[in-house]
Amino acid sequence: MSADYPSMTTAEIRSKFLNFFEERGLKLYPSSSLVPDDPSLLLANAGMNQFKEYYQGKKTMKEIGAISCQKCVRTNDIDCIGEDGRHLSFFEMLGDFSFGGVSKQQACAWAFELITKEFKLPLDRLYFTVFTEDDETHDVWRSLGVAEDHISRLGEDDNFWAAGPTGPCGPCSEIYFDMGEEVGCGSPDCKPGCDCDRFLEFWNLVFTQYDRQEDGSMPELPHRNLDTGMGLERMAAIMQHKTANYDGDLMQHLIKLGEEISGKTYDADDYSGASRSLRIIADHSRAVDFMISDGILPGNEGREYVLRRLLRRAVFHGRLLGIEGAFLTKFIDEVNAQMGEAYPELLKNVALVKGIVASEEERFSTTLDNGRVYLDEALAALAEGAVLPGDVAFKLHDTFGFPIDLTVEIAGAAGHDVDMDGFTACMEDQKARARANAKGDAWGSFNDVWVELSDKVASTEFD
Repeated sequence: MSADYPSMTTAEIRSKFLNFFEERGLKLYPSSSLVPDDPSLLLANAGMNQFKEYYQGKKTMKEIGAISCQKCVRTNDIDCIGEDGRHLSFFEMLGDFSFGGVSKQQACAWAFELITKEFKLPLDRLYFTVFTEDDETHDVWRSLGVAEDHISRLGEDDNFWAAGPTGPCGPCSEIYFDMGEEVGCGSPDCKPGCDCDRFLEFWNLVFTQYDRQEDGSMPELPHRNLDTGMGLERMAAIMQHKTANYDGDLMQHLIKLGEEISGKTYDADDYSGASRSLRIIADHSRAVDFMISDGILPGNEGREYVLRRLLRRAVFHGRLLGIEGAFLTKFIDEVNAQMGEAYPELLKNVALVKGIVASEEERFSTTLDNGRVYLDEALAALAEGAVLPGDVAFKLHDTFGFPIDLTVEIAGAAGHDVDMDGFTACMEDQKARARANAKGDAWGSFNDVWVELSDKVASTEFD
């Protein structure tokens, strides 16, 4: 499909979005930390996180609404990263929010104006979805000039947001861009909601207007709330006439650095081998930089474990590319060069980040060298398609410090599953032995308490 709209850098998109809504009376808020002030969240994963108390009515805002560009980390798709053009562990989410100050009509009108007048996206390539029963939003889009055949109605799984089985909820409306038939599935029925890559959803407008009760009834809330989210990397791909998040300018700077260091060549259409590893390092290095800058340190639990896992996966895929020696701090420098102006905390904490990354990379390189020899020998001894025994995976974890998720990934690449039930049984046996040893100890009564507590209580966080 032809490039029938102007190109724009990621920095220009970010600036234009925020300026557009500031000019219309919304207050600009800086991104909150990736460490959320909310015990129900492991990491900040959406723009609305920092406005939770406004939605709950615990705080009020004198302005009609708020805008932000929120740094986010999502952990549920880490294993998918690099295998397609969409999944990212770290991303930026542009959003505008209102707690009774902006009507649904106004919210849609502003969204429509921004994407068609400011970003100049052609209307014939824009598609909109609404909740099946939401005639109101359907009629708003029609009044703005959207053709009927560019509006789809989707069910509750796709176009209805709820905080839980009861409480605030409401319909949402998603905006899609047609990336072209050439990247689609070829079905004549292909439309937004299809699993293929043709229609890319880049903006979701959530209208929280109901308060669902235990009996299923949904009375209107005292005022309607607005929560929107535009994925910046997705918008950058669209505005730069690309088909994947990794092909936008910020990610390409990192991928090109990977090419220079490794001597490998990136192929945007290849989702395996070197190209996959280059995507993983580009993605993970951004997440690592931002997480450490916000005070997260590598560890064995919670968000600290997420950080260690991302860092070690990046090191491992560097090895797959043939990179010898430390390399991740070079990616930290590149992330800072591209994003330090928008996020000054990166530049403020650069010495801390690079020191931790270098130390962790050196430590894990030794672990990787020792454990990889043992794992490669174990895999070579297996018949084709055989399962790697759980006790082998446990020895890698217990003796070599080799992460189980990395064992699973390497074994999978070699065509073998891992006996996770056997691995878990070995872990439980180890705990039982620890308890037994403690009871025969001169400090037995103390150790009994310690071992039992250590199974239930999180490790102490060092500040």
